[in-house]
Amino acid sequence: MSDGTNDSAFNVKDAMGRLMNNKKLYEKLLTRFAGEYSDFYGKMRTAVDANDVEDASHLAHTMKGLAGNLGAESLQVASLALESVFKTGSLTPDIEPMMEKFSNELNRALEEVRAGVDMG
Repeated sequence: MSDGTNDSAFNVKDAMGRLMNNKKLYEKLLTRFAGEYSDFYGKMRTAVDANDVEDASHLAHTMKGLAGNLGAESLQVASLALESVFKTGSLTPDIEPMMEKFSNELNRALEEVRAGVDMG
């Protein structure tokens, strides 16, 4: 699951390259991700439901960077898509499929961390 060509939510090889192959650091970051971001979708949902595009944009930007650092490429792409919409300053009805994709990718990444990411 480390090459990003299968069903893994993480491109471990890419992430490890950024972290100078520090496996302990990567494991620590993944554990922190699972612990601190398990309610992240709820925060995003609250911001969207309140039409708070500034907060929603900030949240999407945060997750985009975090996902990129962890090698969670699909989550990074979903976060970038949301951030792009939020930066327009208005929420369109087509935001819901994007929110669903974001939720699915976030949940997939969180579940994989909890199950144990294959470090290759």
